Amino acid sequence: MTSDSHNDAGFDLDQVDRLLTTTRSVRKRLDFDRDVPDRVIFDCIDLAEQAPSGGNDASRRWIVIKDEATKRKLGEIYARNGEFMINVADRLEGSGHGKEKVFSSSAYLVENFAKAPALVIAAIWGIHDNSGRPGLFDSVIQSAWSFNLALRSRGLGSTWTTLLNASVDELAGILGIPDVITTIVTFPVAYTKGTEFKPAARRPAEQITYFDRWGFTKARASEDGGVNFEDGLGVVAEVDIEAAPRKVWPFISDIEFPVDASEELQGAAWTVRRGASAPRSRVTTSSATWSGRSKTTSPTMWKVASSSGAQSTRRVRADFGGSKSWTRASEVGCGSRWRSVPRTT
Repeated sequence: MTSDSHNDAGFDLDQVDRLLTTTRSVRKRLDFDRDVPDRVIFDCIDLAEQAPSGGNDASRRWIVIKDEATKRKLGEIYARNGEFMINVADRLEGSGHGKEKVFSSSAYLVENFAKAPALVIAAIWGIHDNSGRPGLFDSVIQSAWSFNLALRSRGLGSTWTTLLNASVDELAGILGIPDVITTIVTFPVAYTKGTEFKPAARRPAEQITYFDRWGFTKARASEDGGVNFEDGLGVVAEVDIEAAPRKVWPFISDIEFPVDASEELQGAAWTVRRGASAPRSRVTTSSATWSGRSKTTSPTMWKVASSSGAQSTRRVRADFGGSKSWTRASEVGCGSRWRSVPRTT
């Protein structure tokens, strides 16, 4: 028997989902003036230790640093290793770049790392040997994230940091860490200024989940409900291009470029309104529309109107509202989709 707010397993899914979707990286909203009791940290670590580990070995260890002098020393290391973040943040300030806020927040933490009431390091017995065997990172990461979830549920926050790992010998010397211990991640822990956080924008599961074989998805061909595959699997072909978006953009923003890579797509042309001039062959504005001509080995040929969403050559991830596509679900069951998402490496 369950209440209206609980499922058959006895969980309030609204609250569970809120915890899972709003546990964010917190930097600028960490309250450095409020003490964090040891008991709260112990409770969060107890919960984190319920996470699985390779071979069920109890090999994780946690180091809590609250001594001001020690925090200052670690803060100096963090600031030295994170100087590049401040430089990047300065360059991006006011640019509107997709990473501007992230680097601004990261730079703030570089300058204030030692002010956190507690620094918590998740570590493990053992040294990584690159053998691919389980036991180190894959025995800590899940526990470390459970620690963050426990913090969030108690009104605290943190962020995942690894800059101290670039100076492991210096770190070990300050904290007396044995040679056989690997430090994985350090959390600056504090109560948060306010407790309202929002879910981050992420691609839906239908677009990034494959069934039975790589690239076979159940994503619908169109997200607007106009033309969709009602049944069957879709196919996604993704290729990482080792180039900056500005170098790739001239190719992927050309609506005729996919014609050379597709036997189905026969061509594309901009939709020209009466009295207007045709735009250039490349996408220059959002909501521009064009018509794609497609055919398969069957005699059927069709035209489908497509449009572009917001685009930016500045951003690390640039796309046309998620995709640039020519789609069709016809009486013979044929269809196609072409997507361009450039990424830097």
